Amino acid sequence: MDEWQSFWEQIPGQDYREDFTPERVDVNLAMPRTNVRHERLGLALAADLRQIEQSHVAIGFILTLREKLDKTMDQLMHCGADRKRRIRLQRKIKMMTADFRSFHQSLDSYRS
Repeated sequence: MDEWQSFWEQIPGQDYREDFTPERVDVNLAMPRTNVRHERLGLALAADLRQIEQSHVAIGFILTLREKLDKTMDQLMHCGADRKRRIRLQRKIKMMTADFRSFHQSLDSYRS
């Protein structure tokens, strides 16, 4: 995490630039390498998205799914101690992500 912070400290923020973005920003440190296990999750998700894109003819299906997932995740994050609501939202997410088979396999492997 320290490497990540060091990387972003090099990027001028709003305090530095006031109302304009510099045309050029020099960065001396490379972004930290992602964890290989995280990388596998990302590749599995990308493969599933390509498959979903090919199998669903509806224009904007993936964007609509993303919106629904985002909304449901927000509800899950803010449901507090309401156990029944939490379980219902988790089931809803599981149903919405049923087509993400590669991702779920990678996630199961990641968790074990």
